[in-house]
Amino acid sequence: MADDVANVVAAADAADVAFTVLDVLGGFARLTKRTPTLDGAVPVRVAQGCVPLLQGNAYGFQVTLTRKVTVRRGFAGVRLDADLEDVERLRRANVPRLHAEGILDGRGPLAPLAGRVAWIGRGSRLRLFTGLLLRPEAGVFLRVTSAANRRNTSVDVDEEWIPDDAGFVPLVLSIRVRREATLVGEVACVGPLRSGVRMAGVALREAPETAEAHVAFYDQAYFDTKKTEVSLKYRRQVAREKAPKAVGEACGEVVEAGPVDWSVVPAGPFAASPKGSGSRPPLESAVFRSPLAFSALYDGHTLAIDVDEDELARDARAVERTFTEAMGADFVGKHRGALWYLTKLFTPHPPGEPHFFVKPWAFTRTPAGWSSLLDGIHGDGFDVLRGVVSTDSFFATPAVFRVTREGTAIRVRKGQPLLRVIPVPRQLLTAGFHVEALPPL
Repeated sequence: MADDVANVVAAADAADVAFTVLDVLGGFARLTKRTPTLDGAVPVRVAQGCVPLLQGNAYGFQVTLTRKVTVRRGFAGVRLDADLEDVERLRRANVPRLHAEGILDGRGPLAPLAGRVAWIGRGSRLRLFTGLLLRPEAGVFLRVTSAANRRNTSVDVDEEWIPDDAGFVPLVLSIRVRREATLVGEVACVGPLRSGVRMAGVALREAPETAEAHVAFYDQAYFDTKKTEVSLKYRRQVAREKAPKAVGEACGEVVEAGPVDWSVVPAGPFAASPKGSGSRPPLESAVFRSPLAFSALYDGHTLAIDVDEDELARDARAVERTFTEAMGADFVGKHRGALWYLTKLFTPHPPGEPHFFVKPWAFTRTPAGWSSLLDGIHGDGFDVLRGVVSTDSFFATPAVFRVTREGTAIRVRKGQPLLRVIPVPRQLLTAGFHVEALPPL
C-alpha cells in the first residue's frame, strides 16, 4: 500500500532529505511512495528476480490526486469536467498568504502558476495546479514526469524540472490529453536527482573491463539456469555491494560496443526561476535511440518481432568487430553465448507477457555509489519501463518494452528515442522529504 505523507516524512528521518513540500490546497494532491511490487501486482518472476524493475517501480514520489478530474475531447477541443469550487476557495484564501509571507513573489514569474486550480492551456493541454509547492535541497534537481510502469495511458505529462535555486515552486502539471480520461490516484512522478552530472562517450577498447564484466555475468551457467528457473544472479551481485556513499559531482560513461545511436541531453525545461540561473551546475543524461526500424505484434499469448534480418546481421557483425578490436581475435569465439545475447538485440519475455528487451550496443558505467535511472520514452501502443541499475558494478542498460495493445502491431522507426539514462547517487533513491506548514492566520 502506498505510504501517506506522514509515513514518508517519518522514513526521511533515517535517510537524506531531498526536498521540502508545502501544501496549500488541503490534500487535493499528495505525494505517495510506491511499494516495489506495486502492492503485489507484478508477476511472481519479476518479484523474485528483476531488481532493476522493482527499484524503478519504487523510484521517486507519485503525485496522487484525491479528487476525480475528468477531461473530455470534442469538436470544440478539450474541456474540463470537475467540481473544484471548494478547492478554488482554498486557493483564493491561501495563495495571497504565500505572497504576504514572501514565500511566493506576487509579481514574480512563478505567481501565475498558482492562479487557478485547473484550466485548458495552449495545445489543448490541461494545466493542473496540485496545491503543492516544492523546494529542493541544495544540489538536488526535481524531475516531474508521467507516472511510470503503471500509468493512465490516456494522458501524457510534460517533463519539467525544478532547480534548487528558485525557492518554493508551485507544482503545476501540464497534461496532454490523448483521449477522454478520468484522472484520480497516481498521475505523475516527482523524482529527485543530483546536479553536477556529466556524460561522456568512450570506445570499448578504452574500457575493456566492461566487456569482461559482460561475459562474466552472461556465462553458460547463467543461460542454463534461465532455462528452468529465475536467475538471481543480479540480485546476489548487488547484495554484495559495499560502495561508498556518493559525494560531489560525477561523470557517467557510455562505452560504445557497436553502432550505437545515442546523444547527451541536458536537464530541462526548468520551471521559472530567478535570473542568472544559467550558471547552475549541469545534469546530463544519455538518450539511446533505436538502431533499426522494427515492429512487434502481441496477440495475448505470443509476441512476434519483425525486423530486417539483413540489417540486423550487418550491425551484429559490426558489434563483433568492435569486441575483436578491443579484446583480441579469440574473444568472440570464447564467449559466443554472451555476445549473441547482445548482438541479437531483442529478447522477448515468456508467452503470455507483452514485454521484450531491446539492448543498446553499449554499456553504461558510473562512479562507485552511483546507479542509473533508466527512464523509458513512450510511443504509440507501448511504454518503455522505468528501472534502476547499479551501473558501478553492472553495465547493461536495456530498454524494456511493454506493449499496451493487442492484435495491432506497434512500430518503431530507426533513430526513435527509446531510453534515457541518468546517473543518480544511491542514497538519493531512498531520500524522503520534509513537510512545511502554512504560517498560521
